[in-house]
Amino acid sequence: MTKNYANERYVPKHLNTKINENDHFDFYWNNNNEKPECIAFAKKAKNKLFWYRFKNLEQMNKYINNALDNALANEKRKAEYKAQRTKPHTLKIGDVLYTSWGYDQTNVDFYKVVKLVGKNSIKLVAMNNSFKNSDCTGSDRVVAGSVKENAKPFLKRVDGKDNSVRISSFEFAKVWDGSPKHQTALGFGH
Repeated sequence: MTKNYANERYVPKHLNTKINENDHFDFYWNNNNEKPECIAFAKKAKNKLFWYRFKNLEQMNKYINNALDNALANEKRKAEYKAQRTKPHTLKIGDVLYTSWGYDQTNVDFYKVVKLVGKNSIKLVAMNNSFKNSDCTGSDRVVAGSVKENAKPFLKRVDGKDNSVRISSFEFAKVWDGSPKHQTALGFGH
């Protein structure tokens, strides 16, 4: 019967000593001070992080400590990022958000905040674009118009860091400052 290596870690037989117990990685080494060799796995991972032979024990320990320091710094950065994103937003009912998106053309969409839901969510409704005079034939200047007829409110989570809202995979809404936004004109991509 053969081993199923797809579901198990491969740890060479000569790397049989576990060292430097921690919450991030499992390190195994060959117990050879003259030609140290080490393999490392992230906790719960089956694929190796690294498998190296080092010049000396000092170099191996330095490499292991560097990996641990990087893991701790990454954990701290993730915690700070999560704390910023989950802090309460400052949006109010009636605020208008806009998105500017597109490939080979620029589209601008407006959304109005119609309800605050908890500390981190809002309900939005789509708005029509109102066209202003443009100084260029290839672009239109648009501002927020009225709420679209038959538009249904939809729930979105607000990023507390900058009051932005992810509308879709390619649309991120920001607070509109009231100035006209440029989008590609009809006949130039629309």
